[in-house]
Amino acid sequence: MSNQHIGKISFSSQGSILSAHFKAMANPCSIYFEQEMNPNDSFHDIAKSIAEEAWRIEQKYSRYLETSIVTKINNSQGLAIQIDSETFNLLALADTLWKESKGKFDISSGVLRTLWNFDNQSKNPSNKKIQELLKYIGWKKITFNQEEITLPKGMQIDFGGIGKEYATDRCADIGAQLTSIPLLVNLGGDIAVRGSEKNQQPWQVSIESKNGNGKIWKSLKLSSGAIATSGDVYKSFISNGKRYGHIIDATTGYPVENPPRTVTVAAPNCTEAGILATLAILHGDKAEKFLKQNDRPYWLQF
Repeated sequence: MSNQHIGKISFSSQGSILSAHFKAMANPCSIYFEQEMNPNDSFHDIAKSIAEEAWRIEQKYSRYLETSIVTKINNSQGLAIQIDSETFNLLALADTLWKESKGKFDISSGVLRTLWNFDNQSKNPSNKKIQELLKYIGWKKITFNQEEITLPKGMQIDFGGIGKEYATDRCADIGAQLTSIPLLVNLGGDIAVRGSEKNQQPWQVSIESKNGNGKIWKSLKLSSGAIATSGDVYKSFISNGKRYGHIIDATTGYPVENPPRTVTVAAPNCTEAGILATLAILHGDKAEKFLKQNDRPYWLQF
C-alpha cells in the first residue's frame, strides 16, 4: 500500500490520554497514548503509521477486496499462487490451529458464510445444503510451502479467524518502534499494549455484557500483553428456541454446540489470546476445562 491514507482518522484528548480513532476490517479502532510524549514524537504521525498498518493488512488479506492476495488465491482455479513470507507465516499458523483443534478450526470453511451469515438470518440452513458445501472444506486438501499455495477448484480460504488479532499485534509493534511511551491499540475489541512498564497506572479495559446492550460486564487492568474476546454477542440468531453463534465447527458445518456466550483471554500477545479464545469456543461446554489447561487468565460469560 502506498503512503496515501485509505481512511480517516480523528483525534481527541481526555485528561492525560491522547487518542486516535479510525475504522478498519469493518470495526471501530482506537489508539491511546499517554499525554507525556517525547519532544521528538509526533502523536498524529505515529497514529497514522499505526492505522496504515491496519489498513495494509486489510488490503492484503480481506476476502472482500478484489486486489487482495486472498481473493487471488480463492480465484486461482486450482493453479499455484505465489506467496510472500508474511502470508506463509499466517498459513503456517492456520495449519497449527487446524491440527490443535482436530479440524474444527479450518480457514477453508469460509465458504459456509453463504449459508450462515448471522446478519438477518432467522433460521438455520438445510442439512443437505451444508453437506454439499462440506465437500469444499478441508485444510488437508490444500498444499503450500514458503513460495506458493495451491487450492483445489471450488475451495476458498479466509483469514478472518486470525487476521484481526495478528493486525493488532503488528499495529502495537509499529507504535513501539516509533515511540517509547505507553500505548494501547484496540482493533474492534482485540487489544494490545506496549511500553506499559513506563506507565505507573495500568490501562483500564472493559468486557461488554453478553446482552449486547453496551453495558460493561467486567473491568480489567492491563499492564502488559494483550486481551482478546470471542463470542456471539453481535453475531448470532435464535431459531426454534436454540441460539446459533457465528463460530462454526468446520468438521460439521454447524455452529458450535453449547459454547460460552463470550470468552476473553489475556496473553503476552493478541494472536495467542485470540487463538485461545476461539479454540475455547470450539470446545463448547468444555471451554473452561480447555482454558485451565493452557494456564492463561480468562473470563467467561454463559
